[in-house]
Amino acid sequence: ALLLFWGVAAYNRLVRPRSAVAAGWGPIAAQLRSRQALAFELCELLADEPGRAVMGDSVGAAMLQTVVAATRQAQAAADHAQGRPTSAGAIQSLGLAEQVLEGALRPLRVVIEARADRFEDPSHGERVRALLAGLNETDAQIAFTRRVFREAVTAFNAALHEVPTRLIASLFGFRPAAALQA
Repeated sequence: ALLLFWGVAAYNRLVRPRSAVAAGWGPIAAQLRSRQALAFELCELLADEPGRAVMGDSVGAAMLQTVVAATRQAQAAADHAQGRPTSAGAIQSLGLAEQVLEGALRPLRVVIEARADRFEDPSHGERVRALLAGLNETDAQIAFTRRVFREAVTAFNAALHEVPTRLIASLFGFRPAAALQA
């Protein structure tokens, strides 16, 4: 009976931090989806007629296509990681996809700010600036939720490596989780 109670307690010491990882995943997934939606909306706005004055050259068009492709890749990785926030492979692939998206958004932001005077329609320019501000705000929120998720992953991985729970972890198939990298 003592051994059974010990096993149940060790199992519960693994389930609680794994649940915290899943709970920490919800806000970060929502923020990533928000950033992806803002990136798509910004590309659509820049690809329409008034936006072509700013992004009209072939470099600008290629830049928009790169952002759209990177956003689609990030969305696919987020879909893959949605049901498995403790899967190290899914989270690492999402992290790489998000790095590619950030790498595609960075030069787009620079070009928009450098060519801001080319917006003929002030409301169009204001909408683009509002989307950029939304992206910046979402990036700050992602940084915060990423930190919370990283702390939950660290606690879960520490629980996996404790001596008494290590036996239970191997019996029930608990695997180390990965934090979403910045």
